[in-house]
Amino acid sequence: MTFNKDLFIKVSRLRNHSNEFIKETVDYANNLLEKDLPVIFSLKHFSLLANVDYDELVKIINIRSSLYKFYQIKKKNGKGFRQIVVPYNNLRCIQDYIKTEILDKVQIHDNATGFVKGKSIYDNAKKHSNQQEILNIDLFKFFDSITERRIYGIFKSLGYAKNLALDFAKLTTVALPEEYLSSFKFDERRLYDEIVRKGECVLPQGAPTSPILSNLITRRLDLRMSSLADKLKVNYSRYADDLTFSGNYGTVPTFTLLDKIINDEGFRINWSKAKISKKGRLQMVTGLTVSNDIHVHRKFKKEVKKHIYGCLNFGVNNHLAHIQKDDIGYYKEWLAGKIYFIYSVEPDYAKKLLDDYNKIIWPL
Repeated sequence: MTFNKDLFIKVSRLRNHSNEFIKETVDYANNLLEKDLPVIFSLKHFSLLANVDYDELVKIINIRSSLYKFYQIKKKNGKGFRQIVVPYNNLRCIQDYIKTEILDKVQIHDNATGFVKGKSIYDNAKKHSNQQEILNIDLFKFFDSITERRIYGIFKSLGYAKNLALDFAKLTTVALPEEYLSSFKFDERRLYDEIVRKGECVLPQGAPTSPILSNLITRRLDLRMSSLADKLKVNYSRYADDLTFSGNYGTVPTFTLLDKIINDEGFRINWSKAKISKKGRLQMVTGLTVSNDIHVHRKFKKEVKKHIYGCLNFGVNNHLAHIQKDDIGYYKEWLAGKIYFIYSVEPDYAKKLLDDYNKIIWPL
């Protein structure tokens, strides 16, 4: 459904609406159309566009935090768990509409490489290949630091009416349950206290709208970091919560300066992952080694080869018993995913792994 300006003006005059009302409405619509965004006047109007019953939509907003499933997945490094918050289908369909029809049309910063169509961790790492010095920092509790208030600001800045921007913010954030918050470690309690004290809803790590919203929230951070990088004549990129600078010896910014900028932008540094690595030592960016061109770390490749060897030489069941796993279907997909990850970076190396993987006899 598009906004027909001429028809709107004609109908408004027939209904004796004031010229001021007509002008304000047309200006509102033009502002959105200039940004290639859909013209939406109210929550009721949105319900028509999204093909959702209005009363049902209001109910979803009011009970939204009960429409998520909370669960844990083991982190890639094997240390601890990542909390995932996934919306149920009725809410997810609404979020899909917001993502596709609104958020995907908004430009993010060029140096943001995570959650961007056509970009990958390889593209992110490529910026920092063969550099003398690399600085890596990680943003602490990235999604949990992005509150409903900040998301409201995004939708309002796009040009949507205040009440509608607030409704969109509610539809894309969640109140974290106590069992989730209680999983915060001792050094994470400051953020926990802020969330509880302010009663803030935050970005759910598992909603389709969260990745692009996180990129929109960090546009100003990316702008400031990119300007700093240009000034210092170094490289900068951000992949989700991973920020990387690289350049010649002694040229990357100081942690003190970065900490100030990051705090100004409403985030904190995860100091356990902050480091500077110099040429001649292991240099990694978003899980890839970049010291001499771009490669998957040899430890990762060795692990995959070991799994394939175990399956081929001892049988899948015996190998799974040895590594204390029992879900064959999950393991098969997991191992294939590891191989295709290597393939995305080193296709020639991965072809032999894939050939061997295809020789594995999987139990029915």
